[in-house]
Amino acid sequence: MAYPQIIYNPGTGPVTVQFQRPARQLPAYDYKATRHDNIASSGVRESVLERVDSFLTFEMEWVGIGSDVATWNSFMTFALSGGQFSFYPDASLPAFTNYWLEDTDWVAAYKSPGQYTFKLKFRQVVT
Repeated sequence: MAYPQIIYNPGTGPVTVQFQRPARQLPAYDYKATRHDNIASSGVRESVLERVDSFLTFEMEWVGIGSDVATWNSFMTFALSGGQFSFYPDASLPAFTNYWLEDTDWVAAYKSPGQYTFKLKFRQVVT
């Protein structure tokens, strides 16, 4: 299996973020329901569902100094502004999902000499 990749278009044509190392702490599913529940005095429950959002959360534990972290910086500058992008869980396959960045801040934190770490949360685009 190949590593994931992200493809986004900042207005100058498609740009690919090739993962140099695998993402970590990647759950199988991450959902959040927006729902309103009411329990009557009789004990009957009424539930009104607005929507169920799907997220992709993961950690990039080892991102190297130089072009690797610079590529992520360019992508995050685009994503933080609200741009939509495509996430390919396996870069060798055509399957992808479109996302927006759910986070409103990003810190590529120091991990060790020449290495950085950060966590990301993406919200699936519903069309």
